[in-house]
Amino acid sequence: MIEHTVLKPSTDTYYVISLICILICATGILYLANIKSTSTAESKPVLQKTTLRRSKCSFVGFEIPKANHLFYYSAVMYVSWLTGRRPCFRTTLRQTRLEKVFDVYIRHFDASMSKCPVVKFDMPGTGIYDRRVKFVVNVNKTKFLLLRGYFQSWKFAEPIASQFRQKLKFRQKITKFVANFLARNVPPGWTTQQFVRVGVHVRRGDFLSRMWTGMGTTTASERYLQRAMRYFVERFPRVQFIVASDDIPWCQKHVKLSVFNKTNVNITLSVRHKAGQDLALLASCDHTVMTTGTFSWWAAWLANGTTVYCANYPRRGSLLSSKIRRSDYYRPGWIGMYN
Repeated sequence: MIEHTVLKPSTDTYYVISLICILICATGILYLANIKSTSTAESKPVLQKTTLRRSKCSFVGFEIPKANHLFYYSAVMYVSWLTGRRPCFRTTLRQTRLEKVFDVYIRHFDASMSKCPVVKFDMPGTGIYDRRVKFVVNVNKTKFLLLRGYFQSWKFAEPIASQFRQKLKFRQKITKFVANFLARNVPPGWTTQQFVRVGVHVRRGDFLSRMWTGMGTTTASERYLQRAMRYFVERFPRVQFIVASDDIPWCQKHVKLSVFNKTNVNITLSVRHKAGQDLALLASCDHTVMTTGTFSWWAAWLANGTTVYCANYPRRGSLLSSKIRRSDYYRPGWIGMYN
């Protein structure tokens, strides 16, 4: 008779097999943990360095001139937006005229930037948008980008208009001045009536000098102002004109209420106020009558309503006219009228 024998492992064999299994599992767990920790340790710092690394010279700046600072500020902010550079003003002044009027902060050129290699971009003409400005994105960000020349075009401000308007907030004391001025000068009987305010800026002063007229500057005539103001009188039931000028006596004589012969028209002069206060007053209006010069231009842009401008500026055929491309200088939709 054949017997079937089943061999059973001894107790010692069970212990050996169990120990081997435990060692294998432990080794696997330690290996996987090591892979995870190594991956985290190697990748995380690299990502942080890539994100935070930035050249100390990646600025775009402008040497502050005596001319209208708003055009230069818009150019710096436009190129900053275009290239990802940080904006600054290359000036030794503690506070520019721009910063005295607007509650803006922009870094000033300092000693830490003086060692940066500089790349200069020159803008030709006066009121021209040069398409080459878009190629400054190719300038190495280890170099300081310096803008030079005039940047007087709506095409610099328009692509960043929403963000730029938010930055251009008048200082609190100027805002309070405007609120008090407008409250004190509501026309009699108009308190409960709806009306629009139209800012009128009249530039004369230096534009009457032989040097400037020889270059092509012009000043608005009484006839032009009457036509431009009548444009609004015919479109709105009540109009208050807020007039600011560097020649108030001329305005008192030539900007007349009698020519309209209507009780729904009011003319209020801003007398003996600073330039920043006048700009804020004009910017607070619903619409604008421009004359000539960049102060009128920015009053209209900030008000952002219907704008009438003097189409005689600059004088046709003049040196200044050759340096301005009207389609670049005057914003689309602005209405040109002649003297």
